[in-house]
Amino acid sequence: MLKTLFLLCCCFAANQLRAQTNDSSYLLRLNQQTDDYVVARNTAALDTIYADDFIFNHGSGKTEGKSGWYVTVKRADYPLRAHDSVKVELHGNVAIVKGKMNIQKINKDKTDKYWLKYVRVYVLRDRWRLVSHNTVAEAHE
Repeated sequence: MLKTLFLLCCCFAANQLRAQTNDSSYLLRLNQQTDDYVVARNTAALDTIYADDFIFNHGSGKTEGKSGWYVTVKRADYPLRAHDSVKVELHGNVAIVKGKMNIQKINKDKTDKYWLKYVRVYVLRDRWRLVSHNTVAEAHE
């Protein structure tokens, strides 16, 4: 009986670890896919990822809700938004994603090249949804 209970506990723990690993891998891909959609200006696809209460806090201090960020996405020309050094912390139905993103933004006269460090919060609702992006550091070339 004790052996059976021990084996059941081991199986449960292994399944939990595997589920977290799968969620972490999925969130890493989703996190990059989100910014691939920004580069493509695909707000319809972004709508499947962003929560209705999504908030974007820029390095400049500007804060935009979902609709305001969509206006920015449609106007901006980002040929590059590539993630680096991304870590996922899982807390049940909440995921904290921290990383660095290299960005290029084409303006009228020049192309801005910069990187930022961020913290993003995803919540598992009907699926993983991005509820918050916070830029915590930013440097321009």
